[in-house]
Amino acid sequence: MGLQISAMIVGLLLVSIGGLWGLNGLRADYRLALDGYDYLRGGYEVGTHLASAKMMLRLSPPQRELAMHEVESAAEKFSMMQAGTNTTFKKREDFPQDANAVAAVNASLAAAGKKLSASPGDRPIAQVIDDDEDAIEAAINSIRLYTADIREAVEEYQHAADSKRHLTLLVIGFVCGAIVVCGIVLGILQYRGVVRPLRKLSEAVGRVAAAQFTQRIDASGPDEFAALARDFNRMAQELDGFYHQLEEKVAEKSNELVRSERLASVGYLAAGVAHEINNPLGIIAGYAEYSLDQLKRSAAEGDAKSAELIQSLQVICDEAFRCKDITGKLLSLARQGDEDRRLVCLPDVADRVVSIIGGLREYRDRSLQVKTDTSSARTDLCVSAVEAQMQQVVLNLTLNALEATAPQSGDVRIELARRNGAVELSVSDNGRGISSQTLGHVFEPFFTDKRGSRQAGTGLGLSITHRIVESHGGTITAHSDGPGKGSKFVVTLPAVSASEEKK
Repeated sequence: MGLQISAMIVGLLLVSIGGLWGLNGLRADYRLALDGYDYLRGGYEVGTHLASAKMMLRLSPPQRELAMHEVESAAEKFSMMQAGTNTTFKKREDFPQDANAVAAVNASLAAAGKKLSASPGDRPIAQVIDDDEDAIEAAINSIRLYTADIREAVEEYQHAADSKRHLTLLVIGFVCGAIVVCGIVLGILQYRGVVRPLRKLSEAVGRVAAAQFTQRIDASGPDEFAALARDFNRMAQELDGFYHQLEEKVAEKSNELVRSERLASVGYLAAGVAHEINNPLGIIAGYAEYSLDQLKRSAAEGDAKSAELIQSLQVICDEAFRCKDITGKLLSLARQGDEDRRLVCLPDVADRVVSIIGGLREYRDRSLQVKTDTSSARTDLCVSAVEAQMQQVVLNLTLNALEATAPQSGDVRIELARRNGAVELSVSDNGRGISSQTLGHVFEPFFTDKRGSRQAGTGLGLSITHRIVESHGGTITAHSDGPGKGSKFVVTLPAVSASEEKK
């Protein structure tokens, strides 16, 4: 490659030198030819003045004074040509001129001027005019000879320029042809020395990519490619050994992973069941305590509050049956089936959760409210889902938010809106917030930042919530500006309106 680049550079230099040499010669010859044309034009102008003088003498009556003026103009023009004082005709020292021809023109112009300026005396006017015409004709002949010599020189310069142009073209054409031939030869050599080994190496890399590590490359050719081929063969041999070792390790680890996944699934499911049953049991305990308190009061006041006690006991029964339902639904999470899905309006689910939690004594000193976007109808905030699982999601997020807030000042908001064809449910609070380090792990199983506190959990609530939302084709994200600045969990699910469900 270095040889080819050097040859190309030398070829370009030769072409450049040949072109400059030819252009320089052409420039000199054409410049001389142009100078000759300038002198020819000047000579023609001198001849024009003399011809005009001759016509003046043939007028009736003859105009010797005007003819004299034309002859003087011709002499002045020729003098300026030789001196180079005219703006049109510059003095060219390198343009060859015949000194005898110049002297003859000057002498003939002087003789013609002398003739025209002489007094006719007693000679007949016809004879005077003939003598004047003869003098002007002699000047015209001398200027003809002068211009003929210049024309001959100009033609010689033109022929010389044409010859140099042809020679320059031949030289440049020969050099270009030689460069093309050298380029072809060097290209063939480069193809044999570079492209062929690269093609073999590319084919070998393709075989290695197809896990055919037994193939080897012939380590012949240029030293660089031979060294590369030896390195490639050594790499292929090592990869072959690594590949067999990796196959053995993968098979071994796969068996271990299957066993560990089975054990983890059993433990995860058991812990999840225990965690999820804990919430309805708390609700049952709260309502049982409330019913007991009311029962004690009714003993003293009579049966005025029997209806309220019946309602409380009904809630206890419902939550007890929900414990059984939660157990069944957790077991069905592994199957992620769609057989129980129907149209569920999330505002109704949120209202139901708020109604249930409102009866818990430990959260009565906190503000809990549901806010629905006024631009969206409640029928537009529906999704296709398992209603019990949606209630479980809202309940988990709401209880976590309530636990994160302080008594008296705690504020939890459940907001629903429809955006871009999806229902967005957010649960925000003004509680203790989440640090940036914790924010990335909140949905991991068994992760909790409440260890050691009175309300410490198993770290499964948010992971189960995350799994339920994903099984319904939605997303859940956690947001917080830091500790002490509250937190917000946003659930996004595909929206299904009532009219779409009927279709």
